[in-house]
Amino acid sequence: MALIACAAVAIAIVGMLLIDREARQLSAAEGAARDLASLETKLPGVLTDPELAVMGRSALQEIGRIAEEEGQLRIVHLRTPGQRPADWPATRPLGGGYVLFEGADGARAAGIRRQLADGSEVLVGRTVQGTGPLRETLLGWGAAIALLIIAMAALAAWIVGRSISRRIAELNQLCEDVEGGDVHARHTVSGGDEIALLARHMNRMLDELERRLEALRDTTDGLAHDLRTPLARVQGRLSRIEDLAGNDRCGAEIRLAATELDRLMESFNALLDLREIETEAPVTTTPFDVVQAVEDAIDLYEAVAEDEYGITIRRDFTRCTAAGNASLIVRAAANLIDNAIKASAQGSDIVVAVDCTEDCVAISVRDSGIGLTAKPRGQASTLGGHGIGLRIVRAVARRHGGEFSLTDLSPGARATLTLPRLAGMRQVS
Repeated sequence: MALIACAAVAIAIVGMLLIDREARQLSAAEGAARDLASLETKLPGVLTDPELAVMGRSALQEIGRIAEEEGQLRIVHLRTPGQRPADWPATRPLGGGYVLFEGADGARAAGIRRQLADGSEVLVGRTVQGTGPLRETLLGWGAAIALLIIAMAALAAWIVGRSISRRIAELNQLCEDVEGGDVHARHTVSGGDEIALLARHMNRMLDELERRLEALRDTTDGLAHDLRTPLARVQGRLSRIEDLAGNDRCGAEIRLAATELDRLMESFNALLDLREIETEAPVTTTPFDVVQAVEDAIDLYEAVAEDEYGITIRRDFTRCTAAGNASLIVRAAANLIDNAIKASAQGSDIVVAVDCTEDCVAISVRDSGIGLTAKPRGQASTLGGHGIGLRIVRAVARRHGGEFSLTDLSPGARATLTLPRLAGMRQVS
């Protein structure tokens, strides 16, 4: 806007400067015409009477000589019939019968050409003044107006830009709130411009997203209620049937069915945990001891690992603190340890490590299994189990703005949960 305004002012100034130059040229030409008319008034017929032509040329030559000696603006050129002096200038039409030409010193001149009665030709002109009062005024006022326009445009641009930046920052904050899991966040819409239209579309999109999430939660909760109770009843009846069965083979089959049902219940509960982590509202981050959280996770499985599988859990800790949700970190570490135990052979070791840097903390669990590349085809889990535990770990990593990775060691594998030490709780689907 400022550039357009300045361009308009510049065009207007240039136009007025051209008019001023044309006016100065015409003024010089009219002055030359008056000089010639004054000579004809003082010497009647000197320009039209052939008998007086010689006297007229002499008078014009004298006028030119005097003007040159006194430094006047007058210029006189004469050319007799059949003669073309080397200093006879080239002329261009100016308008009104006047001509433009260059003087002896190269200055622009304007005047009039006249043919005398004896065929001689005379060119009388005056030097065009280089600068006029109008030119100086236009340049001064033009520069002042241009600076004023630029200042006003800069102020307007700053005000408008600040308003637009503030509104865009509010939309970005809304996106960050929704990214953090607050699907109830909305933008207060005012006005009817493009940003307001965008805000309305975002609000409608979030309304639809919230509706679908609510429908998903309702469906999941209903499914959990409908399935958990029958599964629990089946478990109870299988237990009673096992007690009543007299056949050892029949009892063994019942125990296998009960084991598979237990695994199904574990998977079902893990799915509910995953849904809770992915869809629950943001939680407040607090500083916590990372090593203590991992120790709490180890306590859940260490006794079972040693008593039932003969697996020893070794520790390699670097003590540090981080900001986040300690209970989610305990749950994620517990899932990593559980998968490592299921993937490791009897009597082997697994290593749980905590490594800290200035910016992040890494919780890793290394098992002693067959590795990733040797995984049997069709196995649902990467490190054993049903694979849902690792999805829970990934969900916890996303909520903390971290990463989850698997490394094939062949034999064995390492699962690593990397979290920023100043975690911004986020939920990324």
